[in-house]
Amino acid sequence: MTNLSISQLSIYPIKSARGLSLQSIKLHERGPECDRRWMIVDNKDSFVTQRKLPKMCLIKTEFINGELYVSADGSGQCHVPAGGEQVHRSSVWGTTVEGEDCGDDAAAWVSEYLDKECRVIYMNDNYSRLVDPRFATQGESVGFADGFPLLVTTQASLDDFNSKLIESGAGLEVSMDRFRPNIVITGNPAWSEDTWKKISVNGIELSLVKPCSRCIMPSVNPQTGEKQMEVNQALLKYRRRNKQTYFGQNALYSSLGIISVGDSVKIIE
Repeated sequence: MTNLSISQLSIYPIKSARGLSLQSIKLHERGPECDRRWMIVDNKDSFVTQRKLPKMCLIKTEFINGELYVSADGSGQCHVPAGGEQVHRSSVWGTTVEGEDCGDDAAAWVSEYLDKECRVIYMNDNYSRLVDPRFATQGESVGFADGFPLLVTTQASLDDFNSKLIESGAGLEVSMDRFRPNIVITGNPAWSEDTWKKISVNGIELSLVKPCSRCIMPSVNPQTGEKQMEVNQALLKYRRRNKQTYFGQNALYSSLGIISVGDSVKIIE
């Protein structure tokens, strides 16, 4: 397999909010720098996502002079600090996490926008959340992502899935942002990533340790916040394995470094 390369890179500063497309990402100990280091929690410190609040996909994030800001149509812009003094304990799919409260202004903004009492929390560098030891090889850490520091997908697989959507009569095609990957690879046959175990990018070895099981979120149109259930119906039909529906591969990495759009990808195993 030749001429594989990186076609897209993204981070998602706030878990379940809109992501940022980048030309390069810097791998941090917990994933790409600034990726899912912030998270919105309710008044019981339970994390909230698009699964129940699909309009979260309309919360835009951007960095201005190194500081995170959120905005949404009709709701203005708000600065979200990188933590504060108060610490909240929450959980992400069964693992306990801690985050510093990002202040009343950020809380008021997300609460008003989501019509739900919420706070924003930040995971600082002093807190370590370990990856599931069944898959971790070097005691790797992760931020507020569901379970792994990287998600890898391929353009060919999305193209093939869209062809299946058209054949099904759904009347739509979907963009890659519904699947919220960090890394998108181009140049391979569709679904070949299902068989990859290790790849190398810019001297950094990535281990593809677990297929990514999908929930309801790919059905959410990231431009409107509306659910289009025909997307998940097609996933169930074409990508169902062992009672789970898969798209993409969760990955760990052997070393820190920078990955850029256009970088060549080598299949190691």
